[in-house]
Amino acid sequence: ENLQPLLITCLQEAGMPENTFTILAQVVYHVAVETFSFGEDPWFDLWDYIADCKGDFKKAVYIFQCLTMPFGDDKQEFMIRAVNHLIPEISSRLNPPRELLVDNSSWVLAFTGGFCASIRLVNVASYGGIVKEIEDKMVGSVRELVERRGMEVGLVRRAFRDLENIVEQQWDWYKTCEFRYVKGLIRKLYEIKGMKMESKIVLWRINVVLERSVGEEF
Repeated sequence: ENLQPLLITCLQEAGMPENTFTILAQVVYHVAVETFSFGEDPWFDLWDYIADCKGDFKKAVYIFQCLTMPFGDDKQEFMIRAVNHLIPEISSRLNPPRELLVDNSSWVLAFTGGFCASIRLVNVASYGGIVKEIEDKMVGSVRELVERRGMEVGLVRRAFRDLENIVEQQWDWYKTCEFRYVKGLIRKLYEIKGMKMESKIVLWRINVVLERSVGEEF
């Protein structure tokens, strides 16, 4: 708990190099695991930081997707409140970029952030429509980038690899609902016409992770 205020202050620091922020995010993850697992403290300031995503979308959504641990029922309401603020920002940034820029990380983070938001809400009945809307936008955006804009190698494949990394860290708490959601998303992405084999191989690897998770779960 003593580290929490210092970490939030560091997260809010402007101009931090990307590699430094990545390390900081891992520290946040480990402190969050300890906080959520062994105490009743929901770490209000962390959820407030994520909810304030208009201020710095990239940093807020990156921290959110680093929280790959399972959340207990007592943390759900704080997560959902933060995700309610994230979803409009994610949705607007899922519009496919018109050209391949030096930094298109905003789209990649919107794609992986959309997945992380959806996987957390897939079991919440009242969010079924929102989860489907995000999934449709993710798939449609990838289709646009692959079929019409030729940005698969520099953008889509990067997002797929980041998605693979996230699933590898999350799969051990997936239940039937999460498993079906990810399998369905992977199938829809795999069926996009014109996608290169290298990208499909990343999707295939994610599917292997899921099949392994079923084997270990059952």
